[in-house]
Amino acid sequence: MVNIVVAVDESEESMRACEWACKHLLSVQADIQQSYNFILLHVQPTASVFTGPAYIPSFQVFELLEMQTKKTTQRILKRALNICDRYGVKAETHVVIGDAKERICEAAAKLGAQFLVVGSHGHGPFLRAIRGSVSDYCARNATCPVVVVNKKVFEG
Repeated sequence: MVNIVVAVDESEESMRACEWACKHLLSVQADIQQSYNFILLHVQPTASVFTGPAYIPSFQVFELLEMQTKKTTQRILKRALNICDRYGVKAETHVVIGDAKERICEAAAKLGAQFLVVGSHGHGPFLRAIRGSVSDYCARNATCPVVVVNKKVFEG
């Protein structure tokens, strides 16, 4: 059984990575008659509110933020599942909470991934140095091969 984990978020890049995996990785699996688990992984950020001395958020504010975060997660997973459906791919979903870079690598290991597929925004070195790159982090830290799908790979 081959476990293919595809990290998805709100970006077009992650949806392209999902589509690429459906088209390319699973066609290879079908050719060799091997079964697979196709797992859509989403890292949900922790609900947080910036607080200061002048503002102490109420429980209702936290509840509202948490509800909004869950709706966003559901929307992202629904969109990715629709892509899978278009290609006849049966997928399961998995949601973790926290920092995307670390949680993606941790979840891929726990899920027994043979492949981790991530999208790449293609930011230049300046932004990558400031914000860091999820795909770079995963390529360096994941315990399985990482396929980074950028726009050129998707279109090629």
